[in-house]
Amino acid sequence: MKIMLAVALLLLSTVSQGFSMDGLSELTRKNRVLAVFGGATDGRLRQQITLLMKKTDDLADRDMIVLQVSGDTVSAIFGSAPDLDADALRAGAEASGDEFQVILVGKDGGIKLRSNQVVANVEIFDLIDRMPMRRAENG
Repeated sequence: MKIMLAVALLLLSTVSQGFSMDGLSELTRKNRVLAVFGGATDGRLRQQITLLMKKTDDLADRDMIVLQVSGDTVSAIFGSAPDLDADALRAGAEASGDEFQVILVGKDGGIKLRSNQVVANVEIFDLIDRMPMRRAENG
């Protein structure tokens, strides 16, 4: 039983911290980054961005930057970001071409959420609010 618990804990720590997006390192020290990947004509991309932009106060409260990665372009939809390389972000996120994906990167640089479906704001915000760093921010 102890061995199974140790293996489970090792797997959980590997999953949450093993994947990181190094291309966002200058942003993630102070911000959580939500990167939305997809083709410019993908309805899910537009739907995800539209949902997020309805909650800009919640995005700001959680120190978030929202990036849209489409084709060769990375656009800061909410917050500000330096020029970023779309191919490098795709490589870091293990996203190919214009495949739709939503990736949440924590302040520690680890990938906290990966979805190939539109994600409800409440799901994103609840996940962030359960993070130890967020709890510490709220005192």
